[in-house]
Amino acid sequence: MYKLLISIAVLCVSAFSPVTHARDWDIKQILVLHSYEPSYQWTADFQKGIENAFKHSKAEIKLSVEYLDTKRIHSPEYYDALAAYFETKYSEYKFDGVIVTDDNAANFLKSLSSVIDRSTPVVAAGINDISTDMYAVTDKATVLYENDHIDINIALIAQLRPNLKNLYFVNDYSVTSELIRKEVHKVMAGFPHINLIEIGSQTLEQASQYLKTISVDDAVLLSHYNTELHKAIYHSYKEVAEILSTSSAAPVFALWQFNILGDVFGGYVNHSQSMGEEAVNALDKYVPLGFSAPLIPGDNIRFVFNYPAMNKFGINKSALPEQSVVINEPASFIRKNFQILLGLIMVIAGLSLIIVMQFITLRQKKELAKKNKRILALQKQTLNVQKDMIHVLGEAIETRSGETGNHVKRVAKLSALLAKHHGLSHREVEMIEIISPMHDVGKISVPESILDKPGKLTPQEWEVMKLHTTAGYNLLKSGAGDITNLAAIIANEHHERWDGAGYPSGKVGEEIHLFARITAVADVFDALLSTRCYKEPWPLEMVVDLFERECGYQFDPKLTKILLNHLAEFVAIRDTYPDTEDSRHVINLQGPVDLHDPVDLQATVAPKDATDLQQTVSAKSELSTV
Repeated sequence: MYKLLISIAVLCVSAFSPVTHARDWDIKQILVLHSYEPSYQWTADFQKGIENAFKHSKAEIKLSVEYLDTKRIHSPEYYDALAAYFETKYSEYKFDGVIVTDDNAANFLKSLSSVIDRSTPVVAAGINDISTDMYAVTDKATVLYENDHIDINIALIAQLRPNLKNLYFVNDYSVTSELIRKEVHKVMAGFPHINLIEIGSQTLEQASQYLKTISVDDAVLLSHYNTELHKAIYHSYKEVAEILSTSSAAPVFALWQFNILGDVFGGYVNHSQSMGEEAVNALDKYVPLGFSAPLIPGDNIRFVFNYPAMNKFGINKSALPEQSVVINEPASFIRKNFQILLGLIMVIAGLSLIIVMQFITLRQKKELAKKNKRILALQKQTLNVQKDMIHVLGEAIETRSGETGNHVKRVAKLSALLAKHHGLSHREVEMIEIISPMHDVGKISVPESILDKPGKLTPQEWEVMKLHTTAGYNLLKSGAGDITNLAAIIANEHHERWDGAGYPSGKVGEEIHLFARITAVADVFDALLSTRCYKEPWPLEMVVDLFERECGYQFDPKLTKILLNHLAEFVAIRDTYPDTEDSRHVINLQGPVDLHDPVDLQATVAPKDATDLQQTVSAKSELSTV
C-alpha cells in the first residue's frame, strides 16, 4: 500500500516538475529532511529556525524540504517506499548540502546513497543517539546532539518539590522515547529517595485519570506519549500536554518548550528553533552561504516556566533558578498600559512645547511670507523680462526673414491655447508661451538672399535653409535652465513630421517632443494665413483642408483635431494680433476653393508659377519651411 501511494506521488512529481539546472545560476541546492510531519510543533519550530537563518544569507538558496511521518509510521515497507520516492524525485539533483533533523531522518539518509554522495556536506541536528555516525553517509559530516539535560530537570524537580516521594515518568516506546528512558534511569540512580513510576502503556484517557489520584507533593515528567498508534489513534502534543496537565494533581514538568501548554509547569527545556539556526550555521562551514555577519543562534535551552501553573501549585518566582523565563504572566496595570501612559506623558509634554513653539513659528512664518512675496514678485518680474526679451529676439529674427513681429506673438498665443486644450499644466502652458517664439532663432545663420527669395529655392539653398533648426539648437542649448533647454528642443524639432519625413533627424510620432509638435501646428497654421515673400495668405478653408489631409502625416493627429475642433478660438487669436487691419479672416471670403484645381489654387493664393506653388503646398512638399 505504501509503495503504491509513493509511486503515485512520484508520477505526479515527474509529470509536473520540469528538471531545472539551478547550478547554472549558482543557486545553492539544500535538502532539509525532517523526521516528523510539519504539524508536530518541534518540527515546525525546527523549520522556522532554518528559514530564519537562511534569511541572513546573501547567496541564492533553494530549499527542498521533505517531511517523514515516523511518529505514525515506521515500518520497513514505509522506509523502502520513501527511498524509492526520493531516488525518483531527486535523481537529477546535485545537492550542495543536507540538513536532517532528529534520529529517524538521520538513519534514513543512509539508504539514499544514490541521491547523497560522499562529497555532499550533511548536518544532523537534534540527535538523541550519541552513537549516530553520519560518516557512514558522507565525508563531510557534523552532528548536533540534542541534550535534554535530564539531570538538570530532575534536580530542578527535587528542588521545587521538597516533599517529593514519587516521580511519574510519562513516556511511550518510540525510538526517541527509549533513548530518553535510558537517560532517566541513569540519572535517577543518583536520587535513591525518589521512587520512579513509569506510565507508558495506558491510553491518554487512562493516564489522565490516573494522574488525578497522585499526591500534590509529587511531580510528573512528560516526554513523548502516543500509545494508541496501533489503533490508528494519534494525539497531538498540544492535546497530550493540555489533557495530562489539566488532570494531574501534581505539577507536570517538560523537556521541550513546545510542550509548555495548558497547566504544564515548565522546566529546563529545549527550543528547536535555535537548533535549526545552529544547523544552518554548521552547514556554512562547508557551503559558503554568504552571511554578511557571523550567524549567532539563539539559546536553544533555558529555564522556562508557565505562570498559570506556578499560581496553581503555589510556587513563587523567588523559588525559580536565576535567569528563568516566565511565560503567560498577566501584566500589571502599569506594565500593561506602559506604552499608553508613556505616550500620554509625551503628548502632554509635546503639546506644551508646541504651544511655546507655535507662537515663535507664527511670527517667523509672517516674516517668511513677506520675504516669499517679494521673491515671487521679483521672479515674476524676471520672467516677464525674459518673456519680453524672447519676444523681441523672435520678432527681430522674423523681421529679418521678411515676416511681421506679430507672427511670434500669435505663435506664442496659439501654442499656449493648443497646450491648454491638450491638458497640459498651467506651468507647462506658461512655459510654451514663453519659448515658442524662439522656434526660428536659427534663421539668424541663414543668408538674407535665401530668406527673402520670392521664388522656389534651389536644392542647395534648401539644404542651407534646413540648417536653421540645428543652428537654433546649438545657439540655445548652451544656456542654463529649463527655458533655454526646452527652447533649444523646439528650435531643433519643430520641422520634424509625425510620419518621420521631416528634418533634421527624421523623428517619428511621439519621439518628437510635445512642445515641438505643438509649436509646429501653431507655426504652420499662422504662416499659411499670413503673407510671405513667397506666397499670399491662404483662405481659411484651404488651411482647414490641408490640416485635415496632413492629420497623422505631417502633424500630430490629436493636436490637429484639437485645432480643428476649436478653430474659432484660434482664428480669434489671429484677429487679436493682425499684421494689417484688412488681414482678418472671414470664412468663404472668396467662395469655395477646390484644392485639386491648379487654376483655382493659383488664383486664390498667389499670382505665381502654378508648378512651384503646387510643389509648395503638397502634403509631402516643402510646406515645412513655414
